[in-house]
Amino acid sequence: MDLSLPEWVADWARDAPNLKVPPPGPKSKVIIDKDRKYVSHAYDRLFQFTMDRASGAAVMDADGNVYLDFSAGISVMNAGWSNPRVVNAIKAQAEKLVHSLANDAYYDNEADFAELLAEISPGGALETTFFGNSGAEGVEAAIKLSRYYTKGSEHIAFMGSYHGRIGNALAMASRIKYKYGHGPFAPGIYFAPYPYCFRCWFKQEYPSCNLLCVDYLEKAILEFGGPSNDVASVFVEPLQGEGGYIVPPKEFMPRLRKLCDDRKILLVADEVQSGLGRTGEIWECNSTGVIPDILITGKAAGGGIPMGAIVTKRQIMDVWRPGSHSSTFGGNGMSMAAGLAQVREILDNDLAGRSRVLGEHALKRLTELRDKYDIVGDVRGKGLMIGVEIVKSKKSNEPLYVPQIQGLAWRKGLMMITAGMFGNVFRIAPPLVISKEQLDKGIDIFEETIKETQAKMV
Repeated sequence: MDLSLPEWVADWARDAPNLKVPPPGPKSKVIIDKDRKYVSHAYDRLFQFTMDRASGAAVMDADGNVYLDFSAGISVMNAGWSNPRVVNAIKAQAEKLVHSLANDAYYDNEADFAELLAEISPGGALETTFFGNSGAEGVEAAIKLSRYYTKGSEHIAFMGSYHGRIGNALAMASRIKYKYGHGPFAPGIYFAPYPYCFRCWFKQEYPSCNLLCVDYLEKAILEFGGPSNDVASVFVEPLQGEGGYIVPPKEFMPRLRKLCDDRKILLVADEVQSGLGRTGEIWECNSTGVIPDILITGKAAGGGIPMGAIVTKRQIMDVWRPGSHSSTFGGNGMSMAAGLAQVREILDNDLAGRSRVLGEHALKRLTELRDKYDIVGDVRGKGLMIGVEIVKSKKSNEPLYVPQIQGLAWRKGLMMITAGMFGNVFRIAPPLVISKEQLDKGIDIFEETIKETQAKMV
């Protein structure tokens, strides 16, 4: 497999990172000052610069600084920034039709995209799609549909879960940071422990634990812990994202599937972040051998244009009558054109396979860092969805809050975002078109920041 950059990547993006002035530069500062005056401060704004353009796996700011991107726009730009297939699809669609009135009329790209999602769904078993505008909207749609289908009203989510920041999706988030000041939330949502083996909730070790966390869900929660035997669905990330890029044991998803089947509960797989090649599979569900009842997609599914969707088994979606659910902009012309182009690009160029090969290389190198540095507590992941957990020391295993490391990496030209219940996990999630050379360069910069940070701590 050729692991160099695609030919279409701009020349300036091939030499990333390349900093011309200390960030933020003067042009960025002007825009930052205006933004702080007029735009909501709710945004995290991790990087203190103004984005100007992007190509492949690199981003340029307003001052001409070029950064190497290990975030892919939070796993959105899987086919690469400014992928010409996606860009040309957007241009052509904009000239033809922007708003397709999908709620009240038919549209060819919407039908084509739904057909493609059915073909590539886990086991080819999910045949119908409802389109919305974000992953969070997909979660809301899945909640509504699972209630409508089962006539149940309760849901199971997992500790460390993240499903969006609106409505019921926010109620399913387990971090106080996201929910603080926004309650009360709708009742009927129960949290089970996710198999976070590095920090086991029960102080057990895998595999001798026999997945006590699933036993706890089955016995302590479903049988004795509060639900009224009215559970509509279990929402799960097959590889947990915001919670810290946590890879569960291989038995986890099959056991959830059986648990749901035994109780006539729908299994909902949130693949908003893990889907479309990110983990080395088109869907992470594929690696588990489990077919969910409802699959949620978003982020990369829109090619950079806001889009979310649920893909379901036909008998489940067919219970909705016309008007049961709706979205003004769901299935709009721009998101369908961009998303269809991006998914076809991922499939035609086997970007899932590329992610798998590059991920194996990255995991090997990052594992070497874990063995070398005391503050690197754990390295885990699949494909180019890798988490590096930072601790104060291996002996204490106490989480080390990492904004200072993140800022140091950024000033060296590497864009990295964090995750984790304790804010101490770095995500290694670049665009899937990144070259092996650029991936190594980014890991080299990351090691420099780890080395410098550990030296200061000592």
